[in-house]
Amino acid sequence: MAGAGQPNPPVTPRGLLAIFAHPDDESFGAGGVMALAAEAGNPVWVLCATNGDQGGRPGEVDVDHSLDPEIRRQELSCACQALGVAEPIFLGYRDSGMEGWGAPEGSLSRAPQDEVVERILAVIRQLRPATIVTFDPGGVYGHPDHVACSAVATEAYRRAAAEPGGPVALYHQALPRSAVAVMQAAQEEERRRSGDATPPSEDDLRQSEAIEKLARADEDITTIVSISSVLERKIAALACHDSQMRGRRWEDPETRAQMERMFGSETFVRVDPVMAPGEREDRFIALGWGR
Repeated sequence: MAGAGQPNPPVTPRGLLAIFAHPDDESFGAGGVMALAAEAGNPVWVLCATNGDQGGRPGEVDVDHSLDPEIRRQELSCACQALGVAEPIFLGYRDSGMEGWGAPEGSLSRAPQDEVVERILAVIRQLRPATIVTFDPGGVYGHPDHVACSAVATEAYRRAAAEPGGPVALYHQALPRSAVAVMQAAQEEERRRSGDATPPSEDDLRQSEAIEKLARADEDITTIVSISSVLERKIAALACHDSQMRGRRWEDPETRAQMERMFGSETFVRVDPVMAPGEREDRFIALGWGR
């Protein structure tokens, strides 16, 4: 017990905090790791920086791609339940939209960086996670909110890690170059089977080019986590994000085979503590894996 007039000792950090930009980022990038960590008894939280309100497809809702933000918020809540993790935490910034759309007032990419860092830092101090995961600096395909989220989450981690009881490990979710061809082939196969003859939009083409450009060299990847045992949870979480899934038929056996090829493992770069060149691991450190 702390002596009279002495501050309480810092709480030992515990659990995993996933910090992403939009509802569905968490399920695509780290849903399997989150489900595994929760299954092993770790507290797991999702901090979502925006409401995803620019997640509509061109012409589907309004010309500015806008969606009712409550739709995306409810979808993320559904996904968290599917993964077995805590209810999501929202910072409430507006979605900046894709590159070239023009970020609206109040969006994440236009917010002062230090303001966002301090808000994330307040959440970290409250929850005391041991491990944090967010995007790598390129944000997988360069979405302005993904890039901003990586920068502010990484800085918030560094500040928190310097404090007593702060987090001890930081991971960046990253796509290795070897996975790009697999992903693109799966997308083409889905278009063929669904009979979708619509040519890719300018946004689709821009995103595909950015993914190829920003994919990490395979040797950069430090952490490859097999999620086969919780793949059903990840698929269920992705299905929750119905507004973004373009009518994907989850019950189709061929769709399931695609999911296994695309999502059978999740890949990360351990940023802190730094790993030795060539060193690899198959799970996050600083979490309890007793089971």
